[in-house]
Amino acid sequence: MNCINCYQEIPDGSKFCPHCGSQQPETPGADQGNTQPETPVQADTAVQNNNDPYQNTQYQSDPYQSAQYQSAQYQTPPVYQSSYEPQTQINWVPYLVLSIISTVCCCLPFGIVAIVYATKINSSVTAGDTEGAERAARTARIWIIVSAVVGIIAILLYILLFATILEDGYYYYNYYNY
Repeated sequence: MNCINCYQEIPDGSKFCPHCGSQQPETPGADQGNTQPETPVQADTAVQNNNDPYQNTQYQSDPYQSAQYQSAQYQTPPVYQSSYEPQTQINWVPYLVLSIISTVCCCLPFGIVAIVYATKINSSVTAGDTEGAERAARTARIWIIVSAVVGIIAILLYILLFATILEDGYYYYNYYNY
């Protein structure tokens, strides 16, 4: 006989599945003689022991003491091996710190975009979306690099322009003062 819930092999005439615990339908061929209600049978000494009538109570039909449950072979559930390896969480703090530094020191517009993507890393990790967090980390890294490169190029151009203006002023000053 098979269980109606888990489809495991169970002894014939069982009222409950020993594997999943679900109630089985009554079969017409099952023992009908064992349908007595469970009534407590008290021993004669129950009244003598501290007047507790339930202390020595025994039940007539205990399904777990019957022979069919003692001899039944219980099957253990199969152990599944998975290739799941816990992934390390992405630390969003370095991305946020670097994006703030690149915003303040290098290039304001690109640094703000880097800050937005750095905060998306935290929200994706909190939501459990590791793929979204990795995408946001890659994008934040790109914007941090772009901001730093644009800022460095702008600073170099500013220095070059300032040096050119100073050089022209030096020649202008020397030309008219001599």
